[in-house]
Amino acid sequence: MKWMVPVNSLDAIQLRTIEAIVKAPKQNHWVKGFAGSGKTIVLTHVLKRLASAQPKVRVCFATYTHALKDLVESGLSESERRQIEISTLDALRSLKKSFDVIVADEVQDASARHLNTMRSKSGALIVAADMDQQIYRGRTNAAELKANLKPVRDHQLRDIYRVDQGIFQVATVIFEDATVAANAMIDERDDPPRLYIGSSQDDEFKTVFAEAERLAAVSAPSAILFPNKTLMDQFIKTVSKSEGYSGNPPGVKDAPEREEGEGRDPYKLVNAYLEDQGSPLQVLGGGSGDLYESDRRPMIYLVTYHSAKGLDFPYVFLPNLTEKTKTNPLVGASDEEERRIFFVALTRARERLHLSYHGEPHRFIGEIPPDYIQAWTKRKRSY
Repeated sequence: MKWMVPVNSLDAIQLRTIEAIVKAPKQNHWVKGFAGSGKTIVLTHVLKRLASAQPKVRVCFATYTHALKDLVESGLSESERRQIEISTLDALRSLKKSFDVIVADEVQDASARHLNTMRSKSGALIVAADMDQQIYRGRTNAAELKANLKPVRDHQLRDIYRVDQGIFQVATVIFEDATVAANAMIDERDDPPRLYIGSSQDDEFKTVFAEAERLAAVSAPSAILFPNKTLMDQFIKTVSKSEGYSGNPPGVKDAPEREEGEGRDPYKLVNAYLEDQGSPLQVLGGGSGDLYESDRRPMIYLVTYHSAKGLDFPYVFLPNLTEKTKTNPLVGASDEEERRIFFVALTRARERLHLSYHGEPHRFIGEIPPDYIQAWTKRKRSY
């Protein structure tokens, strides 16, 4: 999947941030910025520079999800990967090593235990964290993170590249407290998110699949995001039936999304079933799925909102936005918790965002001004 931005295409602030970090790798650094401002790209370029540093620097990259770990790894050359230990935050404590530098992404969702582990294993921490995208309970707040990093040098990325004007408008209506840097420039593309109203869940899911398949191309996958695995199961069953797949698909509902350690593949059975059917669908998350596969054939990734954090895709679909759907599956989730996770889901799209529902819409759909969205015209499918 094409996501890495070459160094000669970075803006002046991103370049200055990289230079400042690699010139002082023994200091703590905190890279900040709105969704789509390039935090992960900046960290990956820092890793590339540290991998070639002389004298050698012992470097570890750690992040919260397996998918984001794999994405960053794909931005490194083979020789760079050999120089860097790559881990999830959960697996970091089991490593029998210490490092000169730990580079960590999505640290707004790090727990106190994660922070203690990082501090115990490294003399310096280089982190990216956007507190607006914190989606788990009981994690560090901005003051606690700053205290754990003290003394720390802050780096504020300004301009927003992945999220265009259309998506930015919708995302900041839903989560109006999102922090935007002063004088931030936003991608000038203004492609309003599409909205489809299905006659039923069956119609909605079939339409989402058809459009996701139509748009997906080699190195440009579609992604369909779900707030929970029960809805993902329902989607897979609907598509399997409508596409004439044989047998019954294994369920994803009971598969653990995140486990300690490496080498886990919680969605192995359902992904094997989908591959056997010649389907473009693949469940991504928890160590399952393969982002490299999209470089070989058109793919449609099925991802939960939580597993999608830190990732982005050319075409993103958020189906089943009905009045009964909770965007945050946590028990007793507050309105703010629902808004934060939905904000994360909305800002995963690089090219186009698709929203859909059937029946009565979710209250968030009702908050979006009509001129911020465009009707999604259902296309006849060609075979």
